[in-house]
Amino acid sequence: MTLMVLAGVQGGVVSATSVLLGDKGPKYDGRLTLVPISHIDPVGAIGLIFYGNGWAKPVAVDAEQFRVGPVGLVVVILAGFAGVIVTAAALNALVLPALTILPHTAALAAAAFLRTASDLAIWFALFSLVPIPPLTGGLLVGVLAPQMPRMERILALLLLVAVATGVVRLVLGPAHSMVASFILGA
Repeated sequence: MTLMVLAGVQGGVVSATSVLLGDKGPKYDGRLTLVPISHIDPVGAIGLIFYGNGWAKPVAVDAEQFRVGPVGLVVVILAGFAGVIVTAAALNALVLPALTILPHTAALAAAAFLRTASDLAIWFALFSLVPIPPLTGGLLVGVLAPQMPRMERILALLLLVAVATGVVRLVLGPAHSMVASFILGA
């Protein structure tokens, strides 16, 4: 469930931002939607489901089409990040209403789910900034080193290994603590 929401939000926001900046490609590719199935990457889904960190399918973005030039890539990447962070905050904001409206057992289960989903969203958002394809931050690498996206499947498997072995959480842990303390109050 969390994977569907996060993939849909990030993919939809990245696509919408790209289109707003002048690249119509995501619209023609069928990615200008919040429907999650268009945005789920199988390897990224495995990482999120089994190891608590993953990614959405990369959106094909053509920076040359942006009215603002290549700086638009930074805007697109940050918009995807912001969309997922706002989702994390929204999920966390639902904890108190769940605890006060639902019956006791359902309230505790819903609150635990919402807190966990919010925390996963923070990890997802931070991980998306890493400049390695197929992550959203990898869009920058695609411009600087055009041959890198061709290695995307190999890089995806290496990222999955980094997620499975805890390397990603070790590296992003300090940033997660800072963002989580702001959003979750933890």
